[in-house]
Amino acid sequence: MKGDFFQKMDGALGVAMRWIGIFCMMALWGIITVTVLSRVVPIVSMGWSDEIVELLFAWMVFLGAAELCRQRKHFTVDLIPNILAGTKKGYALGIVIQLLALVFLLVFTYQGGKVTTLATDRSPYFELSRVFWYACMPLTGLIMTGFTIRNTWRLIRGKPLQHE
Repeated sequence: MKGDFFQKMDGALGVAMRWIGIFCMMALWGIITVTVLSRVVPIVSMGWSDEIVELLFAWMVFLGAAELCRQRKHFTVDLIPNILAGTKKGYALGIVIQLLALVFLLVFTYQGGKVTTLATDRSPYFELSRVFWYACMPLTGLIMTGFTIRNTWRLIRGKPLQHE
């Protein structure tokens, strides 16, 4: 029962991250296309577009990283883990790698939270708080930390990790 709940939450979070990422990508494509075209045919002013492009790009990149973390599809150099696969040393190496990733993500999430909470500047055109730009770091750091804890727990229990 509890496993079903977490699997459903995992799937729902994955769908949400993918769709928000797709929205960001499509909006980026549209804004950049209109910006380029408006330089050729200056019908509309696009002075505001830089702010929105930065915002969308930040959210797209960090949500994409979190989704890759969820699916375990980040780039990895897996020569040694593949050689040791299925052995006790392989499981130990997997746990060490996950713990190192966890340390990195905890520091990243903490520092991202600090940057977000200390942000006092505003965007020049819309005068939005830069918190909106920086909030993607601690949020996705927290999400990736959760997935890394899940992966570490699976390895500790002796279950192999597979792509989701």
